[in-house]
Amino acid sequence: MNVLRGLDLWVVAFPSFLCLYGMVAATIYVFREESRARPRATSMRPAPSLTVLVPARNEEASLAACLEALLASEGVSFESVVVSDGSTDGTAAIARTFEDRGVRLFDLNHNVGKSRALQTALDSLATDLVMILDADTQVEPTTIREMLRGFFASDVVGVTANIRVRAARGLLAHLQEVEYASIIGLVKRANGAWGGLFTVSGAACCFRTAAVRAVGGFAARSVTEDIELSWRLQGAGGRLAYAPRALAHVSVPATLPALWRQRTRWSQGLMEVLRQQNTEWRGRRLALRVFALEALLSMSWLVLLAASLSLSTTAWIFGARELSWPSFGLWPIVSMTLFLCQSLTAAVFDDHNARVSWRGLPLVILYPLYFLVVVVPSALVGWQRGLRSDRTGVWERSARE
Repeated sequence: MNVLRGLDLWVVAFPSFLCLYGMVAATIYVFREESRARPRATSMRPAPSLTVLVPARNEEASLAACLEALLASEGVSFESVVVSDGSTDGTAAIARTFEDRGVRLFDLNHNVGKSRALQTALDSLATDLVMILDADTQVEPTTIREMLRGFFASDVVGVTANIRVRAARGLLAHLQEVEYASIIGLVKRANGAWGGLFTVSGAACCFRTAAVRAVGGFAARSVTEDIELSWRLQGAGGRLAYAPRALAHVSVPATLPALWRQRTRWSQGLMEVLRQQNTEWRGRRLALRVFALEALLSMSWLVLLAASLSLSTTAWIFGARELSWPSFGLWPIVSMTLFLCQSLTAAVFDDHNARVSWRGLPLVILYPLYFLVVVVPSALVGWQRGLRSDRTGVWERSARE
């Protein structure tokens, strides 16, 4: 009985602990790192050479806008390369219209997968840095310059941008906007307190080319190549950094099936990385041990939460009141209050960087429903796939707005 009560307490109290931990760790990071004076751009001499790779699979609807925004970047010079991974639409043709502006095209005949497509381009690069920019992502004029600032520290091998949702329309998109604004940025700051990142954001990230090659390149064994590469780089002793002023705007899945596929893939990739990178996260790198512990604790909590909801629903349906899950008491109120505080904290930290839309914050009250309907079941499905399968090797364009 004591064990069951302990599990009850874990289910209802863990979200509160996670919110409190995230706020404290992120605050430590902000005061320790972000409040420092930034290095001047003029001190970046000699400037590192940079290639921006834009992987694309059937992205004719978004590629032109991505390249226009990229080519409008200020204060930096770079080479732009579109990697069309066996696209069957007009992706390659659109890329060719930018050739007179310096954009090169790698047009692969077959769909080999994002990481293998990137590896094809990596093999021919001679620049100091390589940046990955998804074809549905649009950077601001100062984004790349802000990302390059992260490489002043010699131990930094990768920098990730601050990902924001672009032109959200509809409730589902707005809920994802809340998620990005209230959770993802704060989590990256909390990760930074440990001297690393759980993962870069694959939509916009930059690496030292030599460091990527040293750990085996982009070719990943996971469906989430960004998480897999992040752990390989950090397991080899490198450090990843977050650039909150480097804004990158992405489209998000517009329908529930598309969102389900995305979140299932993310969860599958997490489980694959925990399996495949067990040597790295069990090693000397403190940050990876902390990130793995967070992931495992969150997994156990989600499994118990799903079990408790199933038991409670079953008991209620059959009228077996004695089997009902114990009362949550005040814990849901505490958790929701802390989540609201976390959202406000994230908004305050990012307001001067990302021009936070405070009008969207009231949607935070709907996030628990979104979490139960989308995040929990997709995570459970993705994890069981990650336990028994390897990466598929191919990718398709997600349905977006």
